[in-house]
Amino acid sequence: MWPGVALAALAVNLPISTGPVPALLTALGDTVAPLVAAIVLERVGFRRQLDRQRDALAIVFLGALASMTISATIGAVTLLSSGAIDSGELAGAWAVWWTGDAMGVLAVAPFLLCIPLFWELERWSFASWLEAAVILVLTTGLVSWTAYTDLPVLFLVLPLLGWASWRLQLRGAAPAALIASLIATWSAIHGLGPFAGVSLLGQMLTLQAFNATVALTSFFLAALVTERMQIARALISAAADLEGRVKNRTAELSLTSDRLRREIHHRHETQQQLSLEEARTRREHQIAETLQRSLLPDRMPDIPGVAVAARYVPATADLHVGGDWYDVIQLRGGLIALVIGDVAGHGLQAAAAMTQLRMAVRAYAVRDPSPVAVMDGLHDLARGLPLAEMVTMLYVLYDADTGTVRFTNAGHPPALLIDDGATWYLEGGLAPPLGVLAHWDRAEATQQLRPGATLLLYTDGLVEKRGLSIQNGFDRLLAEASGARQGDLDALCDHLLSALAENGKVADDIALIALRPSVLAGTPLSLEVPADAQILLQVRHTVRRWLRESGVDARDAGEITIACGEACSNVVRHAYATSPGDLRVEARLVEGSVELTVRDHGRWRNPADRGGGWGLTLIRGLTDSVDIDSGPQGTTILMRRKVLVEDET
Repeated sequence: MWPGVALAALAVNLPISTGPVPALLTALGDTVAPLVAAIVLERVGFRRQLDRQRDALAIVFLGALASMTISATIGAVTLLSSGAIDSGELAGAWAVWWTGDAMGVLAVAPFLLCIPLFWELERWSFASWLEAAVILVLTTGLVSWTAYTDLPVLFLVLPLLGWASWRLQLRGAAPAALIASLIATWSAIHGLGPFAGVSLLGQMLTLQAFNATVALTSFFLAALVTERMQIARALISAAADLEGRVKNRTAELSLTSDRLRREIHHRHETQQQLSLEEARTRREHQIAETLQRSLLPDRMPDIPGVAVAARYVPATADLHVGGDWYDVIQLRGGLIALVIGDVAGHGLQAAAAMTQLRMAVRAYAVRDPSPVAVMDGLHDLARGLPLAEMVTMLYVLYDADTGTVRFTNAGHPPALLIDDGATWYLEGGLAPPLGVLAHWDRAEATQQLRPGATLLLYTDGLVEKRGLSIQNGFDRLLAEASGARQGDLDALCDHLLSALAENGKVADDIALIALRPSVLAGTPLSLEVPADAQILLQVRHTVRRWLRESGVDARDAGEITIACGEACSNVVRHAYATSPGDLRVEARLVEGSVELTVRDHGRWRNPADRGGGWGLTLIRGLTDSVDIDSGPQGTTILMRRKVLVEDET
């Protein structure tokens, strides 16, 4: 094809050139420029339908403006070297050449490319033909008017081109763009309208800018609309195809179902029973999973002087719900109960047993928190549960005032104590698993837990590994705990899980609780709890313990505790009338005085609506000074009292 183009260009240029050499060079430029344009457009994946935005950008910037500089440069230099023009006319000649060649790509080529689309695409309706005719007439009239007027309104044609592109795409935009370019070119040749009184170079640059703008606006918008229409058609086609496939598949399934019903009619009752059993099993699994999740505390309680951390890792290779669970219970008198258990088996029965045992532990611990009393009640309860397998449990009662740990172990892996680099298992307080024997031997053991020591409770998933004895797992846990840094409790739990779980694969559920006491004295007290009346007893006990460990006289400590309790009660009653919130208690010793602060973030009711009023009077009577700062962000009550500290007496 390209040799033919070259010969045609040579035939055209020979009669109008000063000699064969200039004609040959000019033909070379006229051949190389479109050849480069075609190669570049092919490389960027140009499609003749101009139905993509990238196609519009490619034909304007690569095919026209960039590639046609080749023919313009070769032609202008040839004219200069042959003496047809002098050096002063070089820029104008180059601009004329560039504008003319680029116009062929910007206006003529898209028009030619759109002609096959009238046969390839959907036929236009009469209304579309009428709309196209109106657009072409308006375009011709508007551009003709702008070509004669002295007003700079040549670009008013752009809305019409946008109309053609939006409504008719390339088949409407290309003819309109060609008409606009032809009339503008005629106006430039005759020096009319916006081209009057302008140099040749200025005329050509203005014309080129107009042609490029017309082409870019028309074809880019047409491609954008075409892409959107193609996407819409593709979605409609996909939906229709999907609907057809669904219908076909439904028909196939219906035929298959009829055939299967005929073939297995004699098994219908059995199949129905299996379906009911499967549905029941699925419901049981969902209920069991929900129950198990409800057993795990959302967060560990914030207990000043006692750090608690916990982890639960479900088995990665088991789709059934396991029976591992744990709980942390704050009790009266500064007591903390830790309980961890494992109900052998899976499914709803195990989950239901876990739920009853957890609720029972809390109920028994509130009534009588001693390990033997709690385990007695749990043993009687387990005996009445419809369990096919056993229940193991470890119950630990920690007294924060004395540092004493009392525990009973019903067939569960022993607790691990880490104290100043030494580690050992607490092997006392042993008893059979719950519910196994009609009568069981009560056993309770005691261990002193010094500040800084760590007590670790866990389930057998942490130490049991397939192919290894459980003693091997106990030894590994002992070694890892001994070598672990005694830092943050959460970091310790993560370290043990990472070290004992094989590449993150857990064959059985793992539950883990760690408790570590610390000394309250010597540091300020900071406690944040829900503003709930049931929590106030724990708040008063914590404040009393901090005062005692800080050496404050018993009488002073008692009265300060009463004042703190009254301030906290006021927060509970008045601060959060419409939504729950938290209260924060802070205390510190400053130069022989206790400064106690109670803060909330609620909005107190008006004094006239509160009633009472004796609480503040009582607080003032028990302290040396009371400062109250109340605002939209909450209320702060600061109480001060001079105290007698034992170290000073």
